[in-house]
Amino acid sequence: MEVNQNNALKERVIEIINQKKFLFFIFLTALIIASLNLFYSVRDLVGLLPVLVSMSVLLSFILFKNSKKLFSIKLLSSVILINVSFFVTLGGINYDSSSFFSFDYSLSGKYGEFLAKEPYYWNQYNANITNYLDFIFRLSTPLIIISIIYYPHFYLRILSNLYSIFVSFIISFTSLLRKNLLTFFKKKIIGSRIKDTKIREVNIDDSRIENTKIREVNIDDSRIKDTKIREVNIDDSRIENTKIREVNIDDSRIEDTKIEEDKLFSRDISTEIKKEIIYDDRPNIDKELDRFSIREFNWPKIKTNFLKLTPKKELDKNEINDTIDIIKSTLSAHGVNTSIENFTSGPSVTMYQLKPGWMDDKENKRVKVEQVLRREKDLALALGSPNIRFEAVLDGVQNIMGIEIPNISPNTVDFKEVIEDERIKNISQSFSLPAPLGQGMDGKPIMIDIAKMPHLLVAGSTGSGKSVFINSIIAGMITTKTPEEVRMILIDPKRVELTPYGKIPHLYTEEVIVDTDKAVEVLSSTVTEMMNRFKILEKVGVKNISDFNKKMGKSHKMWNLLIVIDELADLMLQAGSEIERLIVRLAQLGRATGIHLVVATQRPSVDVVTGLIKANFPSRVSFAVMSQIDSRTVLDSIGAEKLIGKGDMLFSPIDNAQMSRIQGVFLNEDDIEALTNQWNSYYDKYELEMLKLQLEGKNNNKELKGDSLYDQALELSSQSSTLSTSLLQRRLRIGYPRAARLMDELEDNGIVGPGEAGKPRKILV
Repeated sequence: MEVNQNNALKERVIEIINQKKFLFFIFLTALIIASLNLFYSVRDLVGLLPVLVSMSVLLSFILFKNSKKLFSIKLLSSVILINVSFFVTLGGINYDSSSFFSFDYSLSGKYGEFLAKEPYYWNQYNANITNYLDFIFRLSTPLIIISIIYYPHFYLRILSNLYSIFVSFIISFTSLLRKNLLTFFKKKIIGSRIKDTKIREVNIDDSRIENTKIREVNIDDSRIKDTKIREVNIDDSRIENTKIREVNIDDSRIEDTKIEEDKLFSRDISTEIKKEIIYDDRPNIDKELDRFSIREFNWPKIKTNFLKLTPKKELDKNEINDTIDIIKSTLSAHGVNTSIENFTSGPSVTMYQLKPGWMDDKENKRVKVEQVLRREKDLALALGSPNIRFEAVLDGVQNIMGIEIPNISPNTVDFKEVIEDERIKNISQSFSLPAPLGQGMDGKPIMIDIAKMPHLLVAGSTGSGKSVFINSIIAGMITTKTPEEVRMILIDPKRVELTPYGKIPHLYTEEVIVDTDKAVEVLSSTVTEMMNRFKILEKVGVKNISDFNKKMGKSHKMWNLLIVIDELADLMLQAGSEIERLIVRLAQLGRATGIHLVVATQRPSVDVVTGLIKANFPSRVSFAVMSQIDSRTVLDSIGAEKLIGKGDMLFSPIDNAQMSRIQGVFLNEDDIEALTNQWNSYYDKYELEMLKLQLEGKNNNKELKGDSLYDQALELSSQSSTLSTSLLQRRLRIGYPRAARLMDELEDNGIVGPGEAGKPRKILV
């Protein structure tokens, strides 16, 4: 019964295909599929894919209408693979246009660009030979699969030939190796007769060893003179007055015919013999190495699906067109000929690509960039926005400059949409210290690896989003990394910003550091740990933490250490020289040992962000600041004073001279609490290594004790008739509180007299 039904169905299908109007219906179906490209959302996601599919359907039915191959698996697979190949091809072509049929990504939309360029996301301006080779491989793979489907025997024959070549190579190599080994052992071990061999009998007398040279002595044979050993042909039957000792050859103990030096040198060898130096702290290094032994802890997988998302507003096309008209009309009214080539919309700012025109009809002299920059205030007045920022040169684009104008209705970039992005999830696994920044001008999420920065300086005025940015970095760490991979030291002089992270196992101290004196103590102890890590790397024989983790494999793993300082200005006001010295030392040497810093301040002045600090923090982030002077202090260029606040930032990485404008992520208190609650229960569950403070208990750190510099202060007092606190600060390189305590101690001991306002103290002794 079922067979009859199947035959009836096949006959019905054949009858429909043979109808005259069948091709018309197929053509109509193809038009319906192709018409999907009239919708912007379809073009944005898949580009010209509906057009490709409709053409494939139409051609397949025209070419194979009366053929039995029409519904075969081979044909369907071929059609799909050919469409994939075309899809990849169009995904590698960048096409930008301001017409109705514009494509914001490529001719294949978001998915086509993902299929063609992920994870590199290259374009025609930054592509290298590796990108092109990878693109060719992706393009040719579907075509190779089609050839395998239709010609499987050809590929089987190739595989068979390759297998035969491989087997013959293995056989030849094995026979050659066996022959060489037999020859080697025949020459190495001779049976009962030893020919053409010089036998030296060496009697080592400790008292006769001089200048580390071992003399060859043969006492039994009176015929040997001038320490020359003659060649002896030994015949087993004619050995007289000579004792040949039987030698049991143990192949496992003979290594390259080298005699161990420990058996040759005696105890009485004088100072000319180099002995192995044993350091006193070698046992401590072994103890430090044991700290990094891998432990089997069951850490949780952090969930982010319950984090909040704010509603998004789509950019109004009429707003874009009106802004373009205003820019053109305003500049042309002042005699500046320009054109808008394209625009890129971000969450809060839209950048318009402006191309300077020609000054005459002959197109010999182009409009100067300086003429466009002079019209900044005119454009700000016409657009009604004071926060207009010019980019004189766009990275990788010729003859184009950019104008960044804030959107009328900006969107908030949530932490959830950045951290849950598929591309961000993939790259965060390869980063040592992943930190989500936000979304760029193209609307794509951005995540950086702080370990490659290697340190980050953050500046911004109050309310610009600096503290939220610090929270997003910490939240990104605890979301993607376990305490066995990243530990953190959090210093928060404001006492309210970082305290929610006080019970997470990632914390490397007992609590969040809020006191200045404790901050100095913790940073000094971190310097000590950094030097201990260098000793461990020296002992293992590697240069940095990544090589250490690769070499040690699954036995030891050294975690990265991130130091976050939320307000540097407050620390510099109370212990400026000491804080600066410790931060600079950590920044200079900490990269190799996995110690990295993120330092933020709302006062980017030269007395806070000193020259030494700037030199060791090549990567910088600036939020909205008050003046161009502050912008130059942080970024070494202007532009940060034009930012609109609320997370709008300029990011200047170490590997790119061009600054990037990014809208930072927003993270509210509820989201922070939801993330930390998943870790708080593990704070007491597992016993983790904590930072050993130097001043804890016995005050072992002599550098920070007042008594340790007392002798130097006493020596300074003997060099002149007066002594001042400022002189102690300069000569001993300490802060004012410590210098004042030293002065009080000198006064208590009767070395200096009582102080007078504005005058140095007299030396009494």
